[in-house]
Amino acid sequence: MMKRIHEILAFLLITAFIVYGCGSDGDSKAESIIKDQVDVTENYVNDISSAESPQDVVEAIERYTDGMKELIPELKEFQKQYPGYQQGKVPEGMEIDLKRLEEISAKIPGAMMKITSYMMDGKVQSAMQKMGEEMSKLQ
Repeated sequence: MMKRIHEILAFLLITAFIVYGCGSDGDSKAESIIKDQVDVTENYVNDISSAESPQDVVEAIERYTDGMKELIPELKEFQKQYPGYQQGKVPEGMEIDLKRLEEISAKIPGAMMKITSYMMDGKVQSAMQKMGEEMSKLQ
């Protein structure tokens, strides 16, 4: 189970860096995708950080999974449309969201550690598995 947690953590961090590193010369679609990704990730980290029970963790994971499920088609299309995102081109006007993403990305490991304290709960395990399955669609 720890291996699965590490795989999901790695995927979340990779996703954050993909979004952070993308660029489109100021395209508003790119700004929207990044802002949405940041919002979903920030809510997830905050929800996990404030969780006080396995049910809280399950609900946070499910909200994140649902949010990403909606974003994954856009992120996949974005990756196809802007294959040079890894070159670090950052559209103008995105500095605030990128700073937020950096701050949130730094909190992901702590949030994942909190999840580990609830990993023996079957519902948490199931929610993590569903999240991993959904997130694998982005690859």
